[in-house]
Amino acid sequence: MFQSLLNLKYSWQQSSKDDINNKELVDATISILGFSLKNLPFDKKKELIQQVYSRTIWFTYRKNFPQILNSQQTSDVGWGCMLRSGQMIWAQILRVHIRQKKQQSKDYQYKLLCAFSDDDDDEYKKLFTNDLKLCLSPYSIQKIEAISQIKFSAKPCQWYRPDQILNALSLLHQQKPLQGSEDLETSISDNLFYDRLFCDMYGLKMDCEHIINEIKKDKTKEISKICNICKKKQPKSLAIFFLTRIGLEEINKDYIPFLNDLIDLPWFQGIIGGKEDKAYYILGRVNKKLIYLDPHYIQEHTSRGNVVMLKDSFFCKDVKYLNEEQMSPSLALGFYCQNQMELDNFFNSVEQIKKNYNTDKTFGYIDRITPNTFIIGIDENDYLIIKNEIYE
Repeated sequence: MFQSLLNLKYSWQQSSKDDINNKELVDATISILGFSLKNLPFDKKKELIQQVYSRTIWFTYRKNFPQILNSQQTSDVGWGCMLRSGQMIWAQILRVHIRQKKQQSKDYQYKLLCAFSDDDDDEYKKLFTNDLKLCLSPYSIQKIEAISQIKFSAKPCQWYRPDQILNALSLLHQQKPLQGSEDLETSISDNLFYDRLFCDMYGLKMDCEHIINEIKKDKTKEISKICNICKKKQPKSLAIFFLTRIGLEEINKDYIPFLNDLIDLPWFQGIIGGKEDKAYYILGRVNKKLIYLDPHYIQEHTSRGNVVMLKDSFFCKDVKYLNEEQMSPSLALGFYCQNQMELDNFFNSVEQIKKNYNTDKTFGYIDRITPNTFIIGIDENDYLIIKNEIYE
């Protein structure tokens, strides 16, 4: 009965949603998942929004799946909306990566949906033995919950913050990437530093001490110009997640123009954020209205055996909009760079956008070299050891 009422509420919200009228579309700035729609008739703009929206993978609440580790829960209703939003942005980046690398097989969409199956046939138990070679559902809700409990001491079936779900998905990807995404790295931070992004893309660790020495000598040098030795390593593609909070209880309107400029970038792959205590996957914007997918709809759980039968449940046709000023201040922006050229263009574009604003109108620390710090070595886990100069 409760689940039926939630779905009824969802349907009512859908029927009364803040739609876009044709007049708004005439001169509208439209950006959706890296696409910019300009100089087109309003009906063509609306058609293209619909096409992109209805082809983007939609994850929602599910019911009747196998129990979550250390709980009796068989549904994520009421607590899994950020988890589902995280799955959506990760599925979108995997989809773009596999397509751009031309690594997709005829059944790649089936394999992609299976990777997020709600019933992973107890594969999550392999996390305890590090035996994930034959894992077919690396991003199942069971594995997300299990790795969150194992690595982050999270309690079962709790609401996730953006950084928590992204870190859980990143760890799962490191342990068992989906076929075709083995050459994809992740970077999750509340700052954008080019040197860090570059090192993440190239997987630079112990064999890169010369970079550390060069940074210590001259922090103004571009990393890409001092890394000829490391270019023997093949760079990977990079999923960049930029964490931020642009306000306390409500969004600070002064940050919205800067945020919109980031949404307009061709590398943009969405935002996980939301409204009040509800998480959404934001795909883009039409002027001051955000386009989003809503996970607050309850459907039957999926398994690798019923994915084909329930394929339509992974896609939503009714486009939803949210006024940007209603957005929650806690956000994670996602970007995808296929290679170093794209990373360079992405970072140069962000730097240029930043120059258009006063510092109190932008968020996050954005710089080419990690500022006010110096690198003193590498620890036993192959991570750079950073010390802050202020405290020396």
